[in-house]
Amino acid sequence: MGKVVSLINWKGGVGKSTLTLHLGVGLQKKTNKRILIVDLDPQCNLSFLALGVDSYVNRVYKSETNTLKDVFDSYFNDGVFELTNIVQEKIVNDSPGRVFDHIDMILSHQDLILIDLQLARSRKSGKNHLEETRYEIEKLSILKSLLDQVKDDYEYVLLDCPPNVNIVTQNAFYASDYFVVPVLPDFLSTTGISLIVDYMQKFNASFAGMHNYAELSTPYINTDFGGIIFNMVDEYRGEPKATHLETMHIVSTQHAGKTFDRYITDGDGISTAASVNLPVYSFNQLPRSRDNAQKQSKYFDLLIEEFIEKII
Repeated sequence: MGKVVSLINWKGGVGKSTLTLHLGVGLQKKTNKRILIVDLDPQCNLSFLALGVDSYVNRVYKSETNTLKDVFDSYFNDGVFELTNIVQEKIVNDSPGRVFDHIDMILSHQDLILIDLQLARSRKSGKNHLEETRYEIEKLSILKSLLDQVKDDYEYVLLDCPPNVNIVTQNAFYASDYFVVPVLPDFLSTTGISLIVDYMQKFNASFAGMHNYAELSTPYINTDFGGIIFNMVDEYRGEPKATHLETMHIVSTQHAGKTFDRYITDGDGISTAASVNLPVYSFNQLPRSRDNAQKQSKYFDLLIEEFIEKII
C-alpha cells in the first residue's frame, strides 16, 4: 500500500519544494517503483522546479492542462473528478531532453490561493448538525477522495504543502499517513516545529472527533509525525559547522527520536541544477557545479535510505 507524506513548514525558504522533488526522484531511483508528487502551494515552486517555468506556462495557461485547482473547482460544482484527468505522466525532467518514466505529478495553480478563501467561506447547509459535520468532512477529504483512487498504484505520494494551515493544507494532512518537517539549522526555521506538531495533534483529535460524531462507517486514521529533515546545512571538514551542529543538537533533544540523522548540505549544486530545471542527480550535465552536485546527490541517497526506514 502506498504511503502519503505531507512536507510542511510554516516558515518559507527552507527548501521544502526542492526537497520534495529530490525525495521523489531519489525514491524512484532507489525503489524503481512509481512515485507521485503533488504541488499544493499556489506559489507553484515545485511545478516550476520539475518542469521549468516556460513549460509550466505552456501546459497550464496555453494548453489548459488540468491542475489541482480543477479538483477543488469540482467540489464547488458538486462534480466527481477522476484522477486520470489530472495526473500528468512523464513531465518531470531527468536530463536534457529526457523525463522520468515512473514519476507522475499533479501541478499547482496560482489561483489555489483564491480556492482556499472560497473553501473557508463555503458551508453546505444540512438538516441538522450531524449532517453539517459530514459536509465539513467532505470538504476536508477532497484531496483524499482523489488520491484514494490510485494511492496503491504508487510506492510514495509526496505532498508539497503551502506554509499555512488553511483548508488546502488541512486536506493534505487529512489525506496523509505521515507529515515531515523540513527545516534549516537556524533559530527562525526551527522555532515553530513544536507549534506545527501541536497543531497536527489537534487536527488528529479534531478529525477523529468529527468522524465519531458524524457516525461514519470508517474511522479517521491519525497522521503520524514522520520526522524532521535538516536542509542547507553548512559543513566544515565533513561535519556541520559549529552553529548548525548546535542547532541540530538542540532540536534533536527537544524532539527525541524525530530528527533524521542524514541531512542535505548547502551548496551550488542544487541551485545550479534548478536553474536548468534538472534534479541534482543530473550532475554530469552541470560542469560548473558537478563536484558539489555529485556530493549533494550522495547525501540524498543516504537520506532516502533513512526515509524508507522511517516511513513504513
